[in-house]
Amino acid sequence: MTAPAELLEEAYHLTKSSFVRYVIECSEPDVRDDFDRRAFALLEDWARECRYSQMALGDALAELDRVPASSSFPIEFGQFNYLSPGYLLRSLLERSTAELGRLQEIAGELQGSRREQDLINAVASRQKYYLDRAGKLEQELAIEAPKPAKIKGTSASRW
Repeated sequence: MTAPAELLEEAYHLTKSSFVRYVIECSEPDVRDDFDRRAFALLEDWARECRYSQMALGDALAELDRVPASSSFPIEFGQFNYLSPGYLLRSLLERSTAELGRLQEIAGELQGSRREQDLINAVASRQKYYLDRAGKLEQELAIEAPKPAKIKGTSASRW
């Protein structure tokens, strides 16, 4: 069985190096239109919530006299630099779903530590809230996708 402090530290690193935080803090997303602005605003709120969760988990680790190891974002996140927030929604949903799944697994492993389990469940519920909002926004993108205008009677030979 894994010690509660180790599981809390894993949750700490999940929130610290989450994909949504990378997008906001490092990737310099290219905001082009209103949809991108709405997606960027959602991602900013979500990244802020991840920072708050990280601080709460850090405080819980400090109470257990545990200092978390240093960590950074995975190198593979670099492929998502300079892309629009709307374009990143699909990747964000996939990666954040995996992160949420791991947080829920950690909460399940913390059976004997009620306080730590409640903290992880609170973090997971906030992540789920933002994940659901991102899913709704991504569905809007599928609905709003503009199709190129077709003009009858024109062809390349007329140019």
